[in-house]
Formats: sequence, structure tokens, C-alpha cells
Amino acid sequence: MARARKPHPADVANANVVASAVRFEIALFLGVGRYATDTAETLDEARRKAARLVAMHRNGRCPLIYGVTADGRSGLVTDTPNTEDPMKIYAKKFNAQRAAKAAGHDPDEIDIIKTKDGFAWRVKRQRKSAADARDAKLAADPSREPLTDGAKHSAAPKRPLGKRAQIEAHARAGKLPEPPDFSAETHKRFRSKLAAVVALARARDLNGLRAFQINPVSTSPKAIARYRDLCVMALEASRSSKE
Repeated sequence: MARARKPHPADVANANVVASAVRFEIALFLGVGRYATDTAETLDEARRKAARLVAMHRNGRCPLIYGVTADGRSGLVTDTPNTEDPMKIYAKKFNAQRAAKAAGHDPDEIDIIKTKDGFAWRVKRQRKSAADARDAKLAADPSREPLTDGAKHSAAPKRPLGKRAQIEAHARAGKLPEPPDFSAETHKRFRSKLAAVVALARARDLNGLRAFQINPVSTSPKAIARYRDLCVMALEASRSSKE
């Protein structure tokens, strides 16, 4: 009987990074240094957005998804999203609608097209992507235009950080994060594990947090792992500021 192949350490490390990711970055190569990109907070959301990029840019390429941890490490998600050609022909309209739903699209995001051989679906072309809107706003901002006679621009107000980015910024400044809300019944069997991590964080037991074993196989343990990593980051920052 053939023995199971032992995973390569690099593959194990990559999988651990993806499992502990606090956000996901999606990139689809369009050619000549151009990419269609997006971000997501969960892997399922990242896969849906990756499929949407494929539907909008049908160049035969597969998007790449990277998980990014709270401390900035990134790992490649190795199982590719559904990249089925959205212009595949189906015998029935219902089948085309079901295929679009399986690719992660809501009914109001797609058009069903009648062809001579059946039905196909495609993503509705959006007016502008978020990146396009942001770039257009920046281009129209007169404060970004060069000034003459050595004049200086007044400082523009900074955009507020998102919730996750704000929590990470606080952790990097040495502030412990609030524990995740496990009041929902789906989190019931993981409450004791979360309580153990909270106790270690409040005791400022950095070594105990580092050694705490979490198998992030579902939403609850992933949330605990993110909380643990943020606590480690905060305690490390606090220790460094005192040295």
C-alpha cells in the first residue's frame, strides 16, 4: 500500500497563513502590467468576487487569491474559484440562472441572453468600479494639481480607516482588541476556547498566546485565531515600547 505523501513544509506554512488571514486580495492579470483587483473579508466572499472578475474579463486567465494575516504575511489560496465561462450555452433559461448563482452572482447582477442554441448569462456591466470612481475623484481634485511660484498644498483630511484596519492599527499601537461576539448559538461549542484566549490576553501572557493551538477549519475558530493574532501583535508592540 502506497504511503501518503508528506506535505512540504512550505505548503503547510502557506496553508497556515491562509487559514489565519484577516482579509483576502484578488488579482486577475489583464496583460501588460494591468490587473483587475478586489478585496474581501472572507474566503467565500473572495471566491465570489474572483468569479465575478472572470465573468467581467473573459480572457481565459484564472484570478489569484491571497490571504493576508494581521501581521502582514500573505499566502496563496491554492484551490481556484469557479471560473466557468459565463457565455456557456444552456438548453433552459433556468439552468443558466442556476449556473450564475453557483458562480456567486445574485439575480439582479446578471443578464440572461437568448441565443439561437439556448440561453447564456453574463454579468451586468457596472457604470464604474470603486477604483475607477476613486481615481476620477482624485483626478478632479484641484488640490492634487501642481502649483506655481513654490506654493504648497494645504494638507487634505485623511480618509477614515475601515473597522478591520482600525482594529489592526490599534493592535500595532499596543491596544488589546475586543473579543469577538460569540453570543450566537453557532459559536456555542467554541466559547470555552475563546474564553481561554481572552484569559491569556488579559493576563498579558504572550508566550501562552503564541503556543495556544487553534485549528481554523470554520468561521468560529478562524475568528478566535484572528483575535489571538491581534492580541499577540498588541502585546509585542506594548513590550517593544517599554524596552
